[in-house]
Amino acid sequence: MHMSPSVSEQFAQLTALIKEVKPGLGDTAIRPEDSLVEHLGLDSLDILQLSRKVNRQIGTFDLDAFNAGARTVQSILDQTSGATESAASAVST
Repeated sequence: MHMSPSVSEQFAQLTALIKEVKPGLGDTAIRPEDSLVEHLGLDSLDILQLSRKVNRQIGTFDLDAFNAGARTVQSILDQTSGATESAASAVST
């Protein structure tokens, strides 16, 4: 039986993808509430590249819905996991 990854595992996978797209983030701590644009400095091409990686490796990600919403790390997790638990509560600080 295949179990889907936990929210914290998805968060870890997503932060790794964000750092692949934006290597300059290096050791930066990424939080669920971080905005990809304002806090992490991703531009539109970075976000497009990230959306493709997320769709291939994590789950369905609707770029149009993302752009119309909060544009945070959490908003990607909400889309891909459909989970009711937020990454903020799953990730210890």
